[in-house]
Amino acid sequence: MKKIILLLLLITYSFSFAQENYKYIIVPKKFEFFKNENEYNTNFMAKSFFEKEGFKVLYDTDNFPQELANNRCLALSARAVKNSNILVTKITIELIDCYNKVVYISDQGTSREKEFQKAYTEAFRIALSSMSGKLNFKPSGISNEIVIATPIEMKSTPEVAPAVVEEATTVTTNSNQLFAIPTSTGYKLVNDKPETIFILKKTTVESVFIAQKDSKSGILVKKNSNWFFEYYLNDSLVSEKVEVKF
Repeated sequence: MKKIILLLLLITYSFSFAQENYKYIIVPKKFEFFKNENEYNTNFMAKSFFEKEGFKVLYDTDNFPQELANNRCLALSARAVKNSNILVTKITIELIDCYNKVVYISDQGTSREKEFQKAYTEAFRIALSSMSGKLNFKPSGISNEIVIATPIEMKSTPEVAPAVVEEATTVTTNSNQLFAIPTSTGYKLVNDKPETIFILKKTTVESVFIAQKDSKSGILVKKNSNWFFEYYLNDSLVSEKVEVKF
């Protein structure tokens, strides 16, 4: 007899890691190979470019918003790399995530201008412009609105008698709060190290996500303002409370 519960269908779903979405870009006030802050106006150029691309941009010396202070994985850091010689000024821009992994590298901007001001301005402009319209990992929109869970109605067909679902076993509450980082298909939940604990994928129900934790597949569902990871273990339904901040 078929069990009329969404969970069994979700368990068979295969997961894949998606391109991350980032809300902030952090630009240094001084690039490593310069002596002064905002030398040749290059740092301001970089900040202005990323703002036009739709990001919230901060200097590394600014006070960070609370959500970014709590979760640095919401931001990418911009780094300029110089590979010049006596004839040509060469600059590339790298974007680095919270794991210190380079996630994007611009085209190389070059200039044969002899005057430093003109050379660096041209090289930075070319490098930055090469990224225009290509940073498709910026978020489509992040909302801080609290979602009120709605009950999910499970309907059976007239020919099939309702199946009996075993009573859920409640597992000890996860005391370490997790933080949600948007991805193109949902979220990943990380701890404060940060390590990825869950991979979530959106469903048509706002308060239900397809969830993967290590080898366990199930759903993350909101009940009475709390989130629960539900999955089957040895034919028993397990409901694990998850402390998460979206």
